[in-house]
Amino acid sequence: MKRLILLPLFAVLAFAGYRYYATSIAPERRYKEFAEEVLHQHYDAAAAMADGLSASDVARAGTQERIGAGPPMFQTLFPSRFEVTSRETAPDGALVLHAVQTVLFNPAGVESAVRPAMYATMTQTVTLRKTASGWKVAAFENKFGKMDSLTAR
Repeated sequence: MKRLILLPLFAVLAFAGYRYYATSIAPERRYKEFAEEVLHQHYDAAAAMADGLSASDVARAGTQERIGAGPPMFQTLFPSRFEVTSRETAPDGALVLHAVQTVLFNPAGVESAVRPAMYATMTQTVTLRKTASGWKVAAFENKFGKMDSLTAR
């Protein structure tokens, strides 16, 4: 009798776990992958994660181009930190994430493979749509926040 109760309970829990992953974790993971590709100027790879955005569209919203002196400033890029500040569902069913990407880097002339010397924050708004092949970025807005040394943080 206990097995008959446990089997449907397990099925309900598995379904709930999948729904949570599909609606919460998967779109945030796609956004983070997309934002990292944009940061590293891999515009073709980022466009492959998008729906309706070309590589040139992604390049126009690029991260390095919006930070201070631009790409020549970066000697070493470290993995970014992300904070999703809010999420909402658009009337058309798309998911809109408001987030802050903290870009960690060493400027030209600073040598350290262990820790970054500077950071920059980017305020981002990304719209994701669920497609047959998974979550795709439909729109990406990237605004420079601030830049400073990590010792001043």
